[in-house]
Amino acid sequence: MLRTLFSQLNKFWQRFSGAEKKLLLLLILVVIVSEIFSLTVGRRYTRLVPASGGQYVEGLVGQPHYINPLLAPANDVDQDLSRIIYAGLLKFDKNLNLVPDLAQDMPEIGSDGKQFTIKLRDNLYWPTKENRKITADDVVFTILAIQNPDYQSPLRLSWNRVSAEKVDDLTVRITTRESSATFISNLTVGILPKHIWETIQPGSFALSQLNLQPVGAGPFQVAEVKRAGDGQIRSLTLSPNRNFHLGPPYLKKITFKFYPTTDDLIDAYHSRDIDGLGYVPFDKNLFIEAKKNLQQIVLPLPQYQAVFINRIKNPAPLEDAKVRLALAKSVDKNKIIAEVYGGQAQDAYGPILPGHLGYHEQIPGADMNIYDAEKAKALLDAAGWVVDAGTGFRHDKQNRTITLSLVTNNFTPNVRVAELLRQMWEAIGIKITLSIEATSDLEEKRIRSRDYELLLFSENVGADPDPFPFWHSSQLRDPGFNLSTFSNKEADKLLVDGRTNISSDQRAAKYKQFQEIFVGDVPAIFLNRSVFVYNVTSDVQGLDLNTIVTPSDRFANINEWYIETKRVKK
Repeated sequence: MLRTLFSQLNKFWQRFSGAEKKLLLLLILVVIVSEIFSLTVGRRYTRLVPASGGQYVEGLVGQPHYINPLLAPANDVDQDLSRIIYAGLLKFDKNLNLVPDLAQDMPEIGSDGKQFTIKLRDNLYWPTKENRKITADDVVFTILAIQNPDYQSPLRLSWNRVSAEKVDDLTVRITTRESSATFISNLTVGILPKHIWETIQPGSFALSQLNLQPVGAGPFQVAEVKRAGDGQIRSLTLSPNRNFHLGPPYLKKITFKFYPTTDDLIDAYHSRDIDGLGYVPFDKNLFIEAKKNLQQIVLPLPQYQAVFINRIKNPAPLEDAKVRLALAKSVDKNKIIAEVYGGQAQDAYGPILPGHLGYHEQIPGADMNIYDAEKAKALLDAAGWVVDAGTGFRHDKQNRTITLSLVTNNFTPNVRVAELLRQMWEAIGIKITLSIEATSDLEEKRIRSRDYELLLFSENVGADPDPFPFWHSSQLRDPGFNLSTFSNKEADKLLVDGRTNISSDQRAAKYKQFQEIFVGDVPAIFLNRSVFVYNVTSDVQGLDLNTIVTPSDRFANINEWYIETKRVKK
């Protein structure tokens, strides 16, 4: 075969004259030199930049129901899609700092801390045929809809003591009844187009087809919805919003495929039906090891798992600070993280997490956070709870055995953590009874009435560290979130001063003082901090993520993601 090929080339070569052969060789040499130049010298004066094109496919567990920022908080899938399709006045950057989005600049805050004046960018347009401008009317309409109980928005409580008024076409003034340093984070909510939604009656808001055919000011818009024979949505494809205020995104297409279970999602990933997926680890079967063609990004969430101590329910042992400290010191957090979460979780030590305003660097070294089972036993001895040689459990002078109930829901990691906690506490002589409730029953039957002694539960504290809703004594009863029945007048004052103080430095100082009181009281035992594990094919570049508030925030800069590149002059 090769001999025939060389024979034909030789015959072809012999057809040329001597001059023609020289010219042909010269042309070949020029081509070779040009290629070498472009690969070496040319690259010295050019650089690769993102280019338009490429598509990304991600898998999600569940179904979209309300791709609408006013209703989305109840469904993870809805939150993911709303985060991409809508835009708010402000947004969080990769370091959880608030920055302008639809707003031209950060709000102008009045001296009393109650007024927020926001001016919109002048280049904002809805992605519709009419090319209508986004104005202050849209912002006011969105806020009024949140406040109207007929719209049934889960966000209503965050806006119920607020007024909004249009100053001019591009300016809105929002006024709160009380001075609040924490309110500003609410301005990240997605804005609805008034001209599209104003014809929908409030009672029909959740039923509108617009919830699956949304129009927002985010970087992408819904282009195609595919359904299975039973009506379930199989996939949803997004295309770039050419009116996006930061410029058209690079990706040509994003497709989300929906699966009924996590196992189905993992199978789709391994069979290469999808390019990426994300999850909060709760089962070893979910863990996907990093590969050569895979980016695995671990993103801390502002969410901790803790045991909340209700000393009112069983005061005999739990009112004693020595007993609460013994419970804390006998918990091996590293064992829990390793055995339950496969190492895919982080340490948690207190009510304000690392990286958040007011985090106290010395809290991890507080006595309640240092594992020492022997010292825990000594504390119980000092509190008058001695070990019964026959049972191994402790009793007091009245021969009452120290018995505590631990309540949690039937979510897999909570059940496994609860069992480890039972083993750790019984090892120091405290008898534990476990009560595993259905997730819906836990809130209705236990949390609202505070019907528990020890509660294993997780809380997402959001981007702003404001501990008031979780630890102020006014929040002891439902709908407050003070699950530990913690009450301290000095701490209460610090929490109020912190949330009403606009100065970041002064807020941080108040929160640090609060934490010093907190660790001395031991109202809760912090176990770990959740992470979101995001797996994306390495073809996708431009992801810029450090930490997120909710999993949907992984899409914060999706307009900058890219697959294709091109060369331009430096």
